[in-house]
Amino acid sequence: MRIKILGAYGGRFGDLGTTCIQISESILIDAGNIMRSLGENCLLVNHVLLTHAHLDHIVDIPFMIDYTFRYREQPLEIIGCRETLSAVRDYVMNWNIWPEFSSIRLINSGDFAVSYTPIEPLKSFQLEGFEITPFRSNHTIPTLGYVVKKENRGFLFTGDTYKNPQIWRRLNEDREIKALITEVSYPSYMHNLAEVSKHYTPKILEEELRMLRRDDVEIYIMHLKPNSMSELLREIPQVLPDVKILSDGDEIII
Repeated sequence: MRIKILGAYGGRFGDLGTTCIQISESILIDAGNIMRSLGENCLLVNHVLLTHAHLDHIVDIPFMIDYTFRYREQPLEIIGCRETLSAVRDYVMNWNIWPEFSSIRLINSGDFAVSYTPIEPLKSFQLEGFEITPFRSNHTIPTLGYVVKKENRGFLFTGDTYKNPQIWRRLNEDREIKALITEVSYPSYMHNLAEVSKHYTPKILEEELRMLRRDDVEIYIMHLKPNSMSELLREIPQVLPDVKILSDGDEIII
């Protein structure tokens, strides 16, 4: 399995892209940096799994469907929990902010341009050869993390999260999960902001990692806030020396 990090950051500044992970040419997790990173290859994307509805995770959905509409032969499938899908449909793709593409038919097939597929936590499903299991993350709004597997190997992506024992229980019980992709958003001295906004700091993640009873899981972190980048790049290697900080364009091979 080859995973590409299209967007690795918790905010936009300069050329930094927000959360977007490509697990195949047609499947993405979140939509924070599709257009700039994929260019014409965005035409190949048919499925977007959303963790939650915060802007940095959904921002490129409207632009992608607008660009690809005239070429598409099948709907763009947006997958997520009911609350996330409702937020995208009611507050973004609602004719006021952007056209409501789920009521517009494609030129080339007659199908509606966008479809919304609700999923439930802990109910696994198959998607183009991948086994995907969503689970509840601990964030300020309804949020899903995902376990993604293919041929008995895979990774766990927490999405935006705060303390969540379910993460470590899953990793300890399922040895087919070979990598953890999680987040660190703020320096540790900003722990009050991290708690109220439900994000990790390096020290909070360090404490959480004590619940991991395996030494064969590769650990990657993303979602660094651009206005705290310099502080985080100094602190993370000191507090979490065994993790890899992800950047836009990085690839993970499992």
